[in-house]
Amino acid sequence: MAEEFTEEELRERVWEDLTPYRLDEEGTWQVINEAAGCAVTWVAPNGRAMGVWVSHAVIDGEVWVTTTGNRSKTRAWNKDPRTVAIFGGPRGSVTVLGDVDMSDDATDRTRFLNALYDRGEGEKTEEGRALFLKHMDSEGRVTGPIKAEKFITFDPFKLVR
Repeated sequence: MAEEFTEEELRERVWEDLTPYRLDEEGTWQVINEAAGCAVTWVAPNGRAMGVWVSHAVIDGEVWVTTTGNRSKTRAWNKDPRTVAIFGGPRGSVTVLGDVDMSDDATDRTRFLNALYDRGEGEKTEEGRALFLKHMDSEGRVTGPIKAEKFITFDPFKLVR
């Protein structure tokens, strides 16, 4: 069983300083760019924290995600846009705290989907791009950036030094 503390004990407790184990900005964006996707969170109407894995792309220095209007996360984000996006890989981990700003703007959606196609694995062809866009540019698809308030990072290589 986990050790329990009173609020006062938690306030007075000296927590480990993890600052030396943070990624620098270049390492942070390397983790985000190399990640296959990210886990995003929201709060369900019953108060339960929820999270799923989604595709992402980096556009103009911001993490963008996509969903469709019929998803529970979309309905939740429309009520409360706060989210956490978690990325991980061999280079480390990045947690982004912020607000998601979803839109059904066709120009933004096409821009995101092209960026998503470009970051995918395999040979890129115009036929492949057209098929991808036809499949992904579906009814109700929304996209948008996560307006980052804070990045929490961890560099596992610094841990073993």
